[in-house]
Amino acid sequence: MQRQAIIASLSLSLLLLSSQASAQQATADEPRLEEARAQYRSGVAAFQRNRFGEATVAFERSFRARPHPATLYNAAEARMRAGDTEGALEQLRELLAMTSPAPDADLSARARALAAQMGSRDLQPAAPRVEAVTCPTCPTCRTEAPTCPPPPPPEVVTTRVGGGAWALGGAAIVFSAVGAGFLGVAIDNAATYTDAGASLDLQTRIRDQGETYRTIGIVGLALGVGAAVGAVWMFTHPQERRATAPVARLDFGLAPGGLSVAGTF
Repeated sequence: MQRQAIIASLSLSLLLLSSQASAQQATADEPRLEEARAQYRSGVAAFQRNRFGEATVAFERSFRARPHPATLYNAAEARMRAGDTEGALEQLRELLAMTSPAPDADLSARARALAAQMGSRDLQPAAPRVEAVTCPTCPTCRTEAPTCPPPPPPEVVTTRVGGGAWALGGAAIVFSAVGAGFLGVAIDNAATYTDAGASLDLQTRIRDQGETYRTIGIVGLALGVGAAVGAVWMFTHPQERRATAPVARLDFGLAPGGLSVAGTF
């Protein structure tokens, strides 16, 4: 007896869907209407075979193709029998909140009776959903109100190479030139203190001087390379400055000599 009542309930819902579809067939999208009918029939067949999961999926697809409260009721009943009572109650709340088309008094009573079977004695319609609004002038701003907040003032970003970069560049040239000069003298004098014709004292003094010049030259070249690397980094990473862009504005007023105009640009 209970199974016959279930099938009769689904048949009645299918009859409601068919009659409503026939009344609106002139304006409905025919492919979507046929999809809704086919999925609905699949849902009824699955429900009669106690395949409540498949029936839920089919009824929900039919509802998405063409929303109707009878379809949503059947989806909720199938979902309840599949074991998802919370999802079934949520669908029944959405059913009671529908306005186009709205459920009639009999279907609303059946929805509340089905909810009572799941322990919800006072089923209320779902609260209307408020979609977030994306502002075209401020894509990153989102608000629940239909109006957009004022857009942020525009910013002007400027880049500037600091004086330190130029100082390091000049230091790199100076250190490299000095180091190369001292190193060149040390290499040139190397032949002198190895010359057998020079006195021992002269060879010793030139050798000591060459070692000093070589050390100064190597240190100078190292400092020059380090300064050059720092200058290149500073030139490739300029400083950024952010400032609010000025807004052009004209102010008109009355002066003793006539009309006055002032503005900022």
